Amino acid sequence: MNAHAVEDYQDLDAEIRADMDAAPRAPQRTVGLVLLIGGFLGWWASVALTLDKFTLLKDPHAKLGCDVNPFISCGTMLNTWQASTFGIPNPLIGIGGFAIMAAVGALMMSRVLLPRWFEWAVFGGVAFSFAFIHWLAISAIFFIHALCPWCLVAWVASAPMFFSVVARLVETGHIGAQGAVRRVLRSWVVLTLAWYLLVIVLIVVMFWNQWVLMFGL
Repeated sequence: MNAHAVEDYQDLDAEIRADMDAAPRAPQRTVGLVLLIGGFLGWWASVALTLDKFTLLKDPHAKLGCDVNPFISCGTMLNTWQASTFGIPNPLIGIGGFAIMAAVGALMMSRVLLPRWFEWAVFGGVAFSFAFIHWLAISAIFFIHALCPWCLVAWVASAPMFFSVVARLVETGHIGAQGAVRRVLRSWVVLTLAWYLLVIVLIVVMFWNQWVLMFGL
């Protein structure tokens, strides 16, 4: 292959990469769909946890539907102080917060032109949610040593909501990332999957003895 052919292939490869970089990975309707689905899942989990909390208030020794064993148990989590971090049950915050995000998602899917302040407000909401999820996850895995199935649903819902909104802000220029940082932040699907993998690894490692007993390994 002569030098001219090599240069042509290199130019073509560069054009393809440029086109891929230019193509939006977080268009408004896609992010809206993520917020709508994630908001609904988080809201549903929050409602379920709220009902379970009411059950425990009536009978502190009640066995909940999601109480599988001592370490997979909603009841174990709901009876800790972390379950009411701000003085009220966390699920009540989730009911309101996730409902708002679902409504925002529906609005974004309608292709309404959103002002900059609104997009930053959405980012503030998902950032708070994701940070709070991290604190609860760390508490559950490293200190409480229990997993709440409905809490896991909220964790799963929050990650793509956060990463897709960040990608959207990068693509609209609200976050002025460049180069490799820009490419990474736009890859919200990859970031979400990487976060899921990290959490799964932590859960497997930190609860290894319990998994061995549970499955008779």
